[in-house]
Amino acid sequence: MVRILECPRCGAGVGPNDSQCWRCGEMIRAQRNVQPPAPSWPRGATGIREARDITPAPKPKVADSGLHSLTEMQGGRYKLLQEREKELRQEMEALEEEARELDEAAGRLQEEEAELAERQRELDAREKDLDALALVIEPALQAVEELHRRGDVRTDALGNALEAARDLSGALEKERQRLRAKIEREMSDQLSRISQLEDELKAAHAAAHEEKKPEMAADIDVQDLIKRVAEQVDDQAAVALAPEETPFSTYIERLDQIMAGGIPRGSVILINGPGGSMKTTLAYHLLHHAAAEGGIRGMFFSLEQSRDSLIRQMEGLGMDRQDSLDGLMVADLVELRRSMEGQKGDWRDIVMRYVSKTVAENSLQLFVLDSFESFMALSERSFSRTEVKDLFDFFRDLGLTTVMISETPMEMLESNEHMELYVADGAIELAMVEGNDSRIQRWLRCIKLRGANIDTRYYCLFHQEDGFSLSPPMTRCPVRRTVG
Repeated sequence: MVRILECPRCGAGVGPNDSQCWRCGEMIRAQRNVQPPAPSWPRGATGIREARDITPAPKPKVADSGLHSLTEMQGGRYKLLQEREKELRQEMEALEEEARELDEAAGRLQEEEAELAERQRELDAREKDLDALALVIEPALQAVEELHRRGDVRTDALGNALEAARDLSGALEKERQRLRAKIEREMSDQLSRISQLEDELKAAHAAAHEEKKPEMAADIDVQDLIKRVAEQVDDQAAVALAPEETPFSTYIERLDQIMAGGIPRGSVILINGPGGSMKTTLAYHLLHHAAAEGGIRGMFFSLEQSRDSLIRQMEGLGMDRQDSLDGLMVADLVELRRSMEGQKGDWRDIVMRYVSKTVAENSLQLFVLDSFESFMALSERSFSRTEVKDLFDFFRDLGLTTVMISETPMEMLESNEHMELYVADGAIELAMVEGNDSRIQRWLRCIKLRGANIDTRYYCLFHQEDGFSLSPPMTRCPVRRTVG
């Protein structure tokens, strides 16, 4: 039987010995292993097939299917590219909108700078008024002194007037110096923060316009930056215009006088001294009376003594727990473990989370940590000066006025690597001194208190049923130490 083959190009039938298609001229290769289906040949009158009447076979479906798949693939890829282009265009528009918001924030920042400059001018004008008042008083004072020197007037009233005039002149000079120092300090801090915000804005603005890439959104959170700028500007305006807050009283009259009014709000104060010098009692006295008499909420957090033992000790010293029950929280490690059950991480972080949570839930204003050395012992890492500063800043950011009890000897406290004495806002030293009669006396002095004109002399500290009291300054004092 004669084998009939098909042209791979046009499908026309060709003979087994044909080397070229009679229709399209395609070169034919013998397909020896292919068994084509038997075609139905039309025959003429002679019984011989009419090759020209053979209907061409349809093109292979495989080729049509492959072309169709390729077209679909290209169409899908084009559609993806169109969608990606649309997304990029939307992201670019969002970046441009954020850049405009950055420009607006920069404008608001410039307005705040202008307001701060106006505040500076107002304070300068107030200082000039004080200077003018001093100039008016000075001639009158000199005239009165001249009369007194010549003996024209010799009355006690004149002496009292001279003394009052001197006091007034000194008070004016102190007020002028205090205003100048306060202005310079506030303006320096505010301008420094504004400079930092300007640098951040410029960096974000330059990055937003340098390359219009979607990846920028992942690198710079513009909305967060704008929010931070607004918060910083609001805080600066509040600081510049807010009146000076009165300090917290220590409820020891002479100690308040020594500290120029008491403990400044938002400060971190160290109380340092050896065992038995009544550090804990002095700190608890502050919180107890603040809660009982001033309605000020606080927390005493002891890492060395149990809560019940501390309360019994303080009740034995005349501080009834019922008087401060509503405003004073007393916590220890047992309370910490109960409240933070399941918490993981460094104990330092757990303690800080506990304090932050408790402050937020109870609106606390005063906080005592007993003691700083026990807190460091809980931590798994050593404390550097930077770590101590971060810890103190943590308490300040919570709005707490913090008293930190320290047991490190003063000689070591002035030179150790933690530098807490220098990082703290103030420090009170308690000492045990042997008197001439071999009795041990407790001495107290305020070593430092930022922004206050303090009395740094030693006083004798007594505790009676009605609380603490201080005697006049000691005539014989230990070797004085200076703190920067």
